[in-house]
Amino acid sequence: MGHLDSSEVSTSGKKVVRVRCDRIGSAGGRELWWVALAFDDESTKPSGMFGDKVEARSLADQLAAEWRVPVVVTEVV
Repeated sequence: MGHLDSSEVSTSGKKVVRVRCDRIGSAGGRELWWVALAFDDESTKPSGMFGDKVEARSLADQLAAEWRVPVVVTEVV
């Protein structure tokens, strides 16, 4: 877990509209968080996978500052 290599997903010609920070799983007191750039066409570019919300949010905040977009946190499960 940690930063993901998504170099095969290009940002060229796409507009980043937000950074997603999603809790995608939880079991036995543990969580799984996914961080990704979200484009205006609803596609995404994964950036990280973490077992801790603080680490995931840290990356999300860093990316949001870099791209000058908001972070959207979703706790779906």
